[in-house]
Order: sequence, then C-alpha cells, then structure tokens
Amino acid sequence: MWKPLDDSVLRASGGLTTEVVEIGPVPEGLTWELLHAAVEDQTTGFTSVRIGTARANSFNPLEEQLIGVAGELYNNNEPIIVPEGYFLRAQFIGTTSGDKLALYANGRQHPRGG
Repeated sequence: MWKPLDDSVLRASGGLTTEVVEIGPVPEGLTWELLHAAVEDQTTGFTSVRIGTARANSFNPLEEQLIGVAGELYNNNEPIIVPEGYFLRAQFIGTTSGDKLALYANGRQHPRGG
C-alpha cells in the first residue's frame, strides 16, 4: 500500500561554491517514487543545479539545470526513485552567501519491492 509523500527543505547558503540540500533518508523498508521534485534559489541566480539520489559520499545526479534565475522553480522531467537509506539531493553550484535554497518533493512512498 502506498502513502502520499510531500516534503520540503529550505536552508541558507553558507557561502561555499557548491551547496547541498537534502530530503531523507528514505526509512528502512520503504521506497520513494517522486513524481515531482523542484529546486529554487529564492535569493539570487545560480550557475547550475543537479538533482538526484545520494548515500554517504555517493551522488547519482539524474538531471541538471544550467543558469538558474532567482525565484524560479526548476522541476524534474522524469519520476525519481529513491531507494531505502538514500536521500533526494540538490547540488547548487555558483550560489552566494546567504542565498535561500529550497528543495521540494511530492510523490508517494511504498514498501520496498511493492
């Protein structure tokens, strides 16, 4: 049986060239099927953003958006499957210190293999 999933994270950039925003990890025994994932720099533009799945020091980028405009949502083109123990990760490149970075996820969670 699947359950709806709706989550978001908003954090301020610490001034690094590359900033990471994550949702997760996926709880044990579950899988996330994200039908809609979006990223946004609410403050200034960015050089690029990659969205994908991550675990520990491993990142699997699935989509990339180049030259982002401040205050505009950028959405995934295909559903994203996030396995048990993994995170949904957005990697912003070219942010400015104090930027408000957002990651939104909407979809469903279901038992692993179900």
